[in-house]
Amino acid sequence: MLAGGLAEASTVGGPVIGERAPEFELTDLDGRSHRLSEYQGRPVLLTFHSVRCPISRAYTERLQALARDFGSAHSLEILAINASANESDEEVREGMKAADLPFPVLRDRGGLLADTYGVVRTPHVFLLDGRGYLRYQGRIDNSHQPRSVTRSDLREALGEVFAGKPVRVAETVAMGCPIVRTVEASVTAGTDQGVRQTMGGQAPAPEKTVPAVRLLKPEGYAPLLRESVGRVVVVNFWATWCGPCVAEFPELVRLDRELRDRGVRFIGISADDPEDLQTKVVPFLRNQQASYPNFIQQVDDPQEMIDVVRKDWPGTLPATFVYDANGRMVYTRLGIFDREVLRREIEKVLPR
Repeated sequence: MLAGGLAEASTVGGPVIGERAPEFELTDLDGRSHRLSEYQGRPVLLTFHSVRCPISRAYTERLQALARDFGSAHSLEILAINASANESDEEVREGMKAADLPFPVLRDRGGLLADTYGVVRTPHVFLLDGRGYLRYQGRIDNSHQPRSVTRSDLREALGEVFAGKPVRVAETVAMGCPIVRTVEASVTAGTDQGVRQTMGGQAPAPEKTVPAVRLLKPEGYAPLLRESVGRVVVVNFWATWCGPCVAEFPELVRLDRELRDRGVRFIGISADDPEDLQTKVVPFLRNQQASYPNFIQQVDDPQEMIDVVRKDWPGTLPATFVYDANGRMVYTRLGIFDREVLRREIEKVLPR
């Protein structure tokens, strides 16, 4: 892989805006088969969904509103697709019933459709017009916190499609929880047991102090890196609601302790909501005994931070970026890192 190239556990591709969406056939929880071509002549909204993902669950009321506002009035068909290997049919059924989502959920066993559509996290939506052509794909809006929403991308795209207009913003980056592809990859978020099962180690020994967590705006990212010129910098984007992030966190703490005296600076940036700083982020860091600086991103739109870090980063969490002593990005890992690979990439650029 080229220095600084993207490395991710799942391949990101999928259908192209303006082209016909790939055909599929999946069964719902009652065993009924659904083919995409059955809905020809009607607009279709595909929403990849997880009943365990707190980000997916945060969109329950907004999906209900979309079904209410566009369902009967515009004959919009909504199909939820669940590709999570760690969620049983019964769990999905109960989760959808509790959420009171008035549309069928189809099981994508093995994640083949998710692969075809380039989906790596939930929620991720695809809007097809009545001819089956893709008109919009990406996020539902710019924040899973309703009070922070400033752009309702999917709702605006629906309005433009039904008005016969081109969709002004046809693609956005979907932000959410990584899809669990195998039961073995499932992590009990926030527990030492889940961490040990995934990373094969014990929780790090306690540190005496945990630095204060500060807010970081996108314009503060470059100055943060400049402060560390002369040292190798490892930046890890994570969130308390992200199971893989929680799983790998003890290894980051351990690597920091092993490499800090060799000119390596670790920096953590949380994608949690700033309002969760004291209730979720700080307690988590204290529990992990993380002694390297951590921030929580302060953005109106997650895309703002993505753009200043790396424009081709699809927003995957966890995400780890390594910079050499001159501030040049030399390695990127999207998804859970391999400890030995990450350490090797860091040591490649350590001063001799």
